[in-house]
Amino acid sequence: MTLSRASQSNSSVKAILGGTFNPPHKGHIGAALKAADEIGIDRVHLMPCKLAPHKSVGVSESHRVKMIELCAHNNDRLIPELIELTLPSPSYTVKTLRALKEKSDDTICFFIGADSLYNLDKWYEWEQLLDYCHLVVMRRDDEKFSPPPAIQAWLDCHVTNDINVIHAKPAGHVVLTNTPLFSVSSTEIRDVLASAATPEKAGTPNSSNVALASLWLEENVREYISEHQLYKS
Repeated sequence: MTLSRASQSNSSVKAILGGTFNPPHKGHIGAALKAADEIGIDRVHLMPCKLAPHKSVGVSESHRVKMIELCAHNNDRLIPELIELTLPSPSYTVKTLRALKEKSDDTICFFIGADSLYNLDKWYEWEQLLDYCHLVVMRRDDEKFSPPPAIQAWLDCHVTNDINVIHAKPAGHVVLTNTPLFSVSSTEIRDVLASAATPEKAGTPNSSNVALASLWLEENVREYISEHQLYKS
């Protein structure tokens, strides 16, 4: 069952997509917007995760934030949510959700991919996640959905097919959505951005790499990456 956005326009349901956003691209953002459409939520908050000091991602936190802001500038359905960057380390999703609930009474729909769901029992205090949110799982249309037995048993207790539940209750349910396959990752994009500066022949740009970056990145994000020389090998 799918709600129209108009039917929930007066509710306070907040959709959140977390990630490193290094860089943010149309693949995971596009999937989240499709999932939001399916459950009747108009806007998606992009929440960059806080990274451990020893984990190198090649760009600074400020660059990741700026690229998210540029994405939001292009699409009024996107909103930056920076709360996790303000929290003390170590960073855990359940702690971030708890902080969000302390900040606001909004119902939280936290978006994750099916691959994250399959490993959910390895997350810190994972069984408490639904105390603070509804989980929205973005399944890919062309992939078999096959959670491991422990996760499937947990799902059986919490999954709902009634989308109205997440607009009526503050937390506690899992919704399975179907999203298109966007066959690209941030790692692939970083790789092509790094190699785009390497000519296939003297003086000739690697056109296939440039085309892929153009396809998956917003133009102002690509310009920002170029201006600041991000992801150069």
